[in-house]
Amino acid sequence: MAKPLVAWVTTRFPHGLGEQFITAEIDAWRDADARVVIVPGAMGGPARPLPEGFEVDDVLTRAWASRATLLRAAAAAMRDPALRTELADLRARGVLTRRSAVIALRAVAQARIVQAALADLAARRGTIDVAYTYWLKPHTSGAVRARDEGHVRHVISRAHGSDLYEETRPAHYNPLVRTVGAGLDCLYPISEQGCGYVQQTYGIRPERVRRGRLGTRIPSPRIEVAPGEPGEVSLLSVSSITPVKRLDLVVDAIAHVARGVEGRAVVRWRHYGSGFQQDQIERRVAEVLEPLGVRTEFMGLVPHEDLLEALAHQPVDLMLNLSSSEGVPVSIMEAQVRGIPCLATDVGATREVLGEDSPYLVPSDANAEEIGRRVLDLLEDARSAARRSAVREIVEERFDAARNFPAFVSDVLERVARP
Repeated sequence: MAKPLVAWVTTRFPHGLGEQFITAEIDAWRDADARVVIVPGAMGGPARPLPEGFEVDDVLTRAWASRATLLRAAAAAMRDPALRTELADLRARGVLTRRSAVIALRAVAQARIVQAALADLAARRGTIDVAYTYWLKPHTSGAVRARDEGHVRHVISRAHGSDLYEETRPAHYNPLVRTVGAGLDCLYPISEQGCGYVQQTYGIRPERVRRGRLGTRIPSPRIEVAPGEPGEVSLLSVSSITPVKRLDLVVDAIAHVARGVEGRAVVRWRHYGSGFQQDQIERRVAEVLEPLGVRTEFMGLVPHEDLLEALAHQPVDLMLNLSSSEGVPVSIMEAQVRGIPCLATDVGATREVLGEDSPYLVPSDANAEEIGRRVLDLLEDARSAARRSAVREIVEERFDAARNFPAFVSDVLERVARP
């Protein structure tokens, strides 16, 4: 019997440095009885290694790079019944505007491109048993359309954070999810909170929703990162430098911490990640933190394995994550499993990583002074062996990649085996 063909649609993976959490999932697919073809939307930049037997198909990359293809898709989208259906839904919900109409048109064009790419792939490789879109975007609707044409048997998708929560999307609108996208065979939000959200917000039927938690590799033997040196408060953050990550709030909160320990300790803040706001944040650091003697290091965007290596060997008291929106932050998992507590805003499903009653959860609207005060209150606790063991155990229990990803892959392939 032939192995089922899985077409895994990504943004860029295995190219570039993003979508790094796919790396941990790859192992489960490597061990599965399936043929996996990665279908990235863009290529170029460093390519991460894939297990033997995995393939990368550039059909979608070529489509996105073709101006003629994009123009034809946009022209066809104007006449597409899916656009009329989507505009009718917007009108019925009282949110049809010029901007939302343009977003809908663009989404239908994108769906058509993915539909055609999967049809092309199926013509060359045989019917696709599972079209797996890593993000809940118009790609998912394109896969549903390809299924309805007979090129694909099953469509599944994950849903994380930026692709899940409509309030974080441009114009607070996630196109096609309620109409075409709701016809996918199974949606796997990465959190319990996300499962409820997609049913309530998008009307996706409960039987088509299953939690599919991400995970991180659990180090063996355990890695126990030491707290900061005596006379030092060592803080860490890992994120892009973009508005949703609120690095400006991190800077101002650290300033309150520095004032609180002035004369007793030096504050060190190390940040991993980059983004278009970096110059602005560095100016804020020079204005606010440097006069307080805070030692700041911007480490940039580093390869994922290099980040994990750094986390394992640099003393840290506490990680900070003050995002205005999150799915389930993998960076927190990766810190906690190494014994680093994290103070984070209570957004998305962050509480599923920190623990529902954790004192390290702060309200999403907390100001810099309130956050700084909480850091100072928790510093001694964050350095304790008991706390560092507790945060590690949450990740080991809920987010073990060796358990979560094989369970997800098995669930997907069981669907393929059904008549």
